Amino acid sequence: MKKYMVWLISALMAVSMTACSNTQKKDTKDQAQITTAAKENETQTEAAKTTSKKEKKNEKKKDKKKTSKKKSQKKKDSKKTKSSTDKKKKTSAKTTSKKKTTKTKNTKEKTTKTKNTKETTKTTTASKNESTAQTAENQTTEAKQEQSCEFLISCKTVLSNKSALQSNYQVPSGGKIYEKKMEFEEGDTVMDVLKRTGVDIDISKGYVAGIDGLYEFDCGKNSGWMYRVNGKFPNYMAGKCKLHDGDKVEWLYTCVRGDL
Repeated sequence: MKKYMVWLISALMAVSMTACSNTQKKDTKDQAQITTAAKENETQTEAAKTTSKKEKKNEKKKDKKKTSKKKSQKKKDSKKTKSSTDKKKKTSAKTTSKKKTTKTKNTKEKTTKTKNTKETTKTTTASKNESTAQTAENQTTEAKQEQSCEFLISCKTVLSNKSALQSNYQVPSGGKIYEKKMEFEEGDTVMDVLKRTGVDIDISKGYVAGIDGLYEFDCGKNSGWMYRVNGKFPNYMAGKCKLHDGDKVEWLYTCVRGDL
């Protein structure tokens, strides 16, 4: 009986021990599950915190972007307003400048008109003066052109004194070197008209030494050139003898005194 009781007690003890062990195992498992759940909860909370922080950061960034956009829009709007105001100012300045230019143009046109009228009056007066001067000149030129003289250059006396001719001069036919009606201006002299004939002339100190290659002393000791106006021999140089309308001028070569 005692053995049986001992055996029961030991069996109970073993059962209780196993039950305790099982309960302990369950408790450890439950604790492990609790700790894992707590860890998971902590991780979830940390993840939630991080996500919330990220969301807050993103919201802040969004807010910053919005504020920056608003600022940029404000700047753009201000620039637009400035540009519009500048455009208005420019347009107003252009309009004012146009008005000024039109005013200046009008004033310039008025001044040019007055200048043109003055110039036209000046030109008319100048043209009148010129016309009067031209008419006066024409009258004077007509009066000058009307003045003329008969002009003759002759060496006829050499024909009768060829034996005394010491040069190789060829006497023209009839002894006439030049004969023409010459026009002259008032105040011209015999010498002036002689120079206009185109005949070769050798003048020395106002004295005619040779004409057409025939010189003084070529046909005798007393030979040379003399001039005569209206049949008279002036006693002064040809450069001082003034001509008058209708005069008859003769340049004559003399070989012997009195042969003219």
